[in-house]
Amino acid sequence: MQISLVGIAQKKAYDRAEFHREIERLQEEMIVDISKANQTLRFLEKKYKDLHDPEINYIITIKKIKFFSAYGDYTRVKFEINKAKRFQFFFQANEQDKLYLDLYGAVYESLGQNFDLLITKTRKILQKSKKSDKYLLLQCHLVLANCFSENGNYEEAIREIELAKDIAEKKGNPAFLFQVANSAGQVYFFNNQVAHALKEFRFAKQLAITNHWKYAEQYANASLGEIYLYTNQMDRAKMYFDMVLENEQNTELRDLFQVYGCLEHYYELKKNMDSSYFYSIRRNEIDDLLENLRSENLVFELEKDFQTESNQYLLEEERGKNQQLRLILILILMSIVVIISISYLFIRQKSDSNRILQQQKEEIDEKNREISNSLAMKENLLKEIHHRVKNNLQVVSSILNLQSRNVHDPEALRIIEEGKDRIRAIALIHNQLHLNNDSAYVEMGGYLNKLISQMGESFSSYNKNISVIVNVEEINLAIDYAVPLGLIMCELLSNSYKHAFKNQEEGVIEVELKNNPERSLNYELLVKDNGAGYKGETEFLEQSSTGVEIISAFIQQLDAKYSYINDGSGFGLFIQFAIDERHSKFN
Repeated sequence: MQISLVGIAQKKAYDRAEFHREIERLQEEMIVDISKANQTLRFLEKKYKDLHDPEINYIITIKKIKFFSAYGDYTRVKFEINKAKRFQFFFQANEQDKLYLDLYGAVYESLGQNFDLLITKTRKILQKSKKSDKYLLLQCHLVLANCFSENGNYEEAIREIELAKDIAEKKGNPAFLFQVANSAGQVYFFNNQVAHALKEFRFAKQLAITNHWKYAEQYANASLGEIYLYTNQMDRAKMYFDMVLENEQNTELRDLFQVYGCLEHYYELKKNMDSSYFYSIRRNEIDDLLENLRSENLVFELEKDFQTESNQYLLEEERGKNQQLRLILILILMSIVVIISISYLFIRQKSDSNRILQQQKEEIDEKNREISNSLAMKENLLKEIHHRVKNNLQVVSSILNLQSRNVHDPEALRIIEEGKDRIRAIALIHNQLHLNNDSAYVEMGGYLNKLISQMGESFSSYNKNISVIVNVEEINLAIDYAVPLGLIMCELLSNSYKHAFKNQEEGVIEVELKNNPERSLNYELLVKDNGAGYKGETEFLEQSSTGVEIISAFIQQLDAKYSYINDGSGFGLFIQFAIDERHSKFN
């Protein structure tokens, strides 16, 4: 069916040179004005829709991958990559266009994890690319610069920036120069070369002003303000943030999200908690709005894809009716002769069987498409739920923080702080689930490290030199097990920080989580300190305190066994419990 459509499309002429000029303008807009780029993408889709040309649709889809990557919508990026791969079945794609898909696909697959593999793939694309395609060469050098910067190899990162800058200067394209300046500013900033970073972002801002790129100018203001904020130049940082707020209507939502987060931190440093809380709420509102826009875009694309499939199905059905009419005419002629009639009966029986099988196949294919679309939407909704739960828990924590300012009873303040720690431990799990590709499991290594860091900040006021040694295997657990373990860890760490080192200026806390598949109780958790040890009259878990009751309750919930380590060199709790394969993934 698609092959026939391609044949029809080839009869309709279009100005190829004009189309490529439009694509070049779109590439520049994706650098300096993402909102205008979104409008241009929709315009191009509508303009060339009736051609049904797979090459045009392929190129537009490639640009949509770049657009949604810049927008941070990785669910949609995956959707468009799969769509582009489907187009390759219907025509022989240009080798240079394939390189764009290879680059964007490699960037998506790495997602900030395997930079060495991404460097290898990007260098191969650079070798294969035509030297005349300056845009692709520029993107490759900037991807390499980011990879080297993330790996801490700033010398190589700056070398790639210089190569990209040389391409942009020879091309004489202001948009290219703007993109390179912003990337250079980020690399220099991460390398603590603040003066160079400021120079690059100021140059980017001047380019935006000269070319009347209002959205790009706001992005430069946000970047300059962020640098000044994190180098403790508070007044200068506030000046640039005010520039953004004075012209919010010409500011991208992602840049507003960045500025609101910086202002939240700015007012927190200024001890103005009311203003800090205000910008925390504004940032969450922008975050929710961005999530809604991404969800709406995905639903729109799924509906459009479904409509296209429906139209193709109707066309195939009409052709099937025409074939039936021709069959009837043939049957009338063949009925004159008995032998031909017998042959006709045999042929019709076989044709009917094939038609039924084809109908069943089409029904199965349609059901599979519906199931795939439904699963994609449910996965998206589940991530949205985790995101909203995390935001709501953060709001609860902020409210408790505000309430504590009016409480002067030390015992009440302690209870509030413990409650905040438990809320943050649960919120951290939902944040991990929201960010993970698999929203059903929590990667315990990353989660426990973040929880430990969070607890360390909570008890920093104790002015003790406490180090935490973490030995956690790569284990993924369902939320039903991650939450109890997270809260047990929270209570045990809190107990060690408060009681183990009262007469010590420094100490060590050890945390281990292992999988031992050879045992019936196949998971083991150990939390131990080298403090004063436990010297109570009753067993540790028989004390009447909220924290101990929480630990006991969750040990019972996990159906776990436990033992104490109290050998004079500190105190520890060793817990063994079982989890079946349905609720865990061990890498």
